[in-house]
Amino acid sequence: MLRDGNEVYYLMNGYVMSGKVMNINGNEEDYTFSIEGYAGCAGPHEISSKQLHLTVFLSQAEAEKYKDNPQMYLPAYC
Repeated sequence: MLRDGNEVYYLMNGYVMSGKVMNINGNEEDYTFSIEGYAGCAGPHEISSKQLHLTVFLSQAEAEKYKDNPQMYLPAYC
């Protein structure tokens, strides 16, 4: 399970971005979290733990492997 302050990586428009995890809600098996610095018009987005290794990555190297795959990007719009 992620913890507040862990750094995670995500892709936007082919670029690897990073941010710190915050606002974790739920339990060890199913939880949501936000990433500091990743927000839309309405503020921080809640991201499901099920998105780990799909759109949110635990290392920069893992994210780099998918930077040419738009299906792995987090939305960059409101």
